[in-house]
Amino acid sequence: MPEGPEVECVRISLKSIVGKKIQGIHLTELSQKYKKYKNKQTQFDQFSGHQIKKIERIGKFLIFKFDKKEVILNHLGMSGNWLLLKKKDQILPSHPKVLIEFKTLPNALFYDMRNFGQFKIYEDYNAVLQHKPIRKMGIDGLLVTFPIAEFLLRIDKKNYANREIGSVLLDQKLVAGIGNIYKSESLALANINPTRLVKTLTNKERCKLGHAISKTLHKAVEYMGSTFNSFRTPDGREGSAQNWHQVYGKKDKKCNDCETEIRRIVQDKRSTFYCPNCQL
Repeated sequence: MPEGPEVECVRISLKSIVGKKIQGIHLTELSQKYKKYKNKQTQFDQFSGHQIKKIERIGKFLIFKFDKKEVILNHLGMSGNWLLLKKKDQILPSHPKVLIEFKTLPNALFYDMRNFGQFKIYEDYNAVLQHKPIRKMGIDGLLVTFPIAEFLLRIDKKNYANREIGSVLLDQKLVAGIGNIYKSESLALANINPTRLVKTLTNKERCKLGHAISKTLHKAVEYMGSTFNSFRTPDGREGSAQNWHQVYGKKDKKCNDCETEIRRIVQDKRSTFYCPNCQL
């Protein structure tokens, strides 16, 4: 699943369509096989002739704002992504769901192989903010200045105390934008074992973790995200953040710092990678 940095990289790449006048938002023939898109074309016809004014990111969500009060909420899901179509005869990726056509190229295509993504109209921006996952969302991990004081307050909640930190970091109500990759990398940077119960972490360790989360997520954006299988930015570029990962996906490989073999464990049905010697 694309994590916060990958979604931010998508937002940055889609800046080229901001300010353009929409000729039409078209739900593809394939999309009509799925309930969330079926027979909804007329709802999207209202955007024809309007401009995209801004594309925002909140956590792992993208919000399309127009020169009208209605907005569109987009979530990439497990495998969704955008592609900028720079040629009229450009070969499309498999599983196209939504095409945004403009009077001039590039057009923008949302494709989604596993179909967990969203592309949904809301009556206005305030309605989007009431969408439950957004309303309950925690700290944006990509804030320019990470709010350590707020992080310390949130992680000190009783419901986290007896849980393993490797599981807690996936809770978007704590810090939004962290998934399997950057959970493992943040803990590695902070030298914290993912199986530690939150209540055992000292204040110093918690501060170190907060800074590690911020540094890891911002560095991932700088390197245009992590590409393992399918992730590409809308302009077709692969991310390169995976080139500096310390632990993620490196089971049985040697730690760069101590040459201990990296371990993989499963926490809440999700993979976590760590060095048992460096992360205490």
